[in-house]
Amino acid sequence: MIKQLKNTNMKKYSILLLSSAVLFLSSCLKDKEVDNRVYGINGADEGKIVELSDADGNHGKTYAFNYEDKALVVNVVEVRLTSNDLPKNDVTVTLTLANSAALVNDWNTANGTSFVNMPGSLYTIPSLTVTIPAGQRSANLVLNTNAINYDPSTTYALGFKIASISDASFTASGNFNYIVATFGAKNQYDGRYRLDFCFYHPGISPGYGCASTEIEMHTISGNTCKMYFPVFGGYYGPILNGAALSAFGSQEPAFTVLPGTNKVNVYNSFAGAVTFYTTYTAASGYDSRYEPSEKKFYVKYGYNLLPGPTFDPANTREWTETMTYLGPR
Repeated sequence: MIKQLKNTNMKKYSILLLSSAVLFLSSCLKDKEVDNRVYGINGADEGKIVELSDADGNHGKTYAFNYEDKALVVNVVEVRLTSNDLPKNDVTVTLTLANSAALVNDWNTANGTSFVNMPGSLYTIPSLTVTIPAGQRSANLVLNTNAINYDPSTTYALGFKIASISDASFTASGNFNYIVATFGAKNQYDGRYRLDFCFYHPGISPGYGCASTEIEMHTISGNTCKMYFPVFGGYYGPILNGAALSAFGSQEPAFTVLPGTNKVNVYNSFAGAVTFYTTYTAASGYDSRYEPSEKKFYVKYGYNLLPGPTFDPANTREWTETMTYLGPR
């Protein structure tokens, strides 16, 4: 069966909208027009705008918590003012979750994700009202949660929107009056990695070419992570098409670290997969494993192998990979 190749020329539209769980609709305009007094709306002449945004000026924030039994108090949303002068009186801003399901659905539609509107059993919010004290520019909304109650294979999301502002001289931002926060549990292998790999394909990489790129490992269970390829903005395993980075469709490599041995098993976690990997072990010529002291994966796997497993130059597709931990995602 011929596999669909995805490359940098083919992915312009799909990947633009899949860039990450963190970056939701990042192409939307920021409120620099407000700061520059361009918008002809109430408050724009003074820049007295209330907005919800992360430090990078995006509509989304992401939280990945350790998969452990620990009560967490999270400053989940920053509510801030854009006025040139600090307020002389407290400014109270009330947020709402009434639009959360719709915002999450919009996120999923735009980004091709499947985030789940976070059920109330997984969090508490003491108050949806945030008070920005006189003389300050921002304050945080607090959320309480415990990641041990999460399904590690699920990414949850909440969509917050500005409902009201106590000071009528302030106006809710037209662009940044909402934010979508995502929540997930991460195991000890979760994070950003440098991937050094060699790939064999009889047609597009017959020389068993090698390359390096950055990938992320995303938790899907207590001891399994799925590979996320930021260049393509989705769950793909990098390959080489000649000298160019590319990826197969319908393949989502997942890596399970076996308890007690740190041996690694690689499988295709794509829903409805018809391609199944064979992982090389020490007995078959390569010790696929995770080295805790190095925070490094060493893996070799492939498909269309002969029994043994035995490499078949006419049909085999095969990866030899080293993943070195760079830091949290």
